Amino acid sequence: MTHLKRQKMPGFWPLARKEERFAVVPIPGPHPKATSIPITIVIRDILKLGKTSRDAKKILNNKEILVDGKEITEGRFPVGLMDIVTNKGNKESYLVLPSKKSFEFKKISDKETDSKYCKIIGKTMVKKGLQLNLHNGRNILLSKEDKDKYMVSDTIKISIKSGKILEVIPYKEDAEVLIIRGRNKGVKGKLKKIIINKDLQGQRADVEIKGEDKIFKRDLIFVVPKDF
Repeated sequence: MTHLKRQKMPGFWPLARKEERFAVVPIPGPHPKATSIPITIVIRDILKLGKTSRDAKKILNNKEILVDGKEITEGRFPVGLMDIVTNKGNKESYLVLPSKKSFEFKKISDKETDSKYCKIIGKTMVKKGLQLNLHNGRNILLSKEDKDKYMVSDTIKISIKSGKILEVIPYKEDAEVLIIRGRNKGVKGKLKKIIINKDLQGQRADVEIKGEDKIFKRDLIFVVPKDF
């Protein structure tokens, strides 16, 4: 299925539900359908680079759009959290961040397009070494000796060109965090305490936001640098 009815599209997509009947559906890719936006909608409705889907398709066919340094020509390609979208036409780049209603496309410098932040959502020992599973569907294979260097919910900074890990930002108390889903989506806070439970709710975090402590599930927060 290449389209779905606008009445059934995710609430954070910036489209009017009654103006047209259908919206394009994102294909399987680095981000789940429920947490991504098709690149066609990004080009047309967010960055305003064209007025129609045909305009967006022309821009993609001309290979003017990069996501994380790679040329994108498929209009249904899913764009999501912490992706870097670059328009070669006007040489502008944007970092995809969570915001209260949708995603914020924050303009960034050329230097900032050299790397990106990814959250570790899984860690597995395989025959060839340690495999890190990242929030954007990417996997990184490391040596077995690295198994204690990285923990689930840590954030890593990786090079766009080489894929090498440049920095690790640990999931620990006093870390700066960004809320990525829910009522407080897009809000920044400080991790005060990691709450480890053996019940069905799993691990949670006590986060201070504007002087008030709030409890979040671990998968709702994203550790970021102090100056992020």
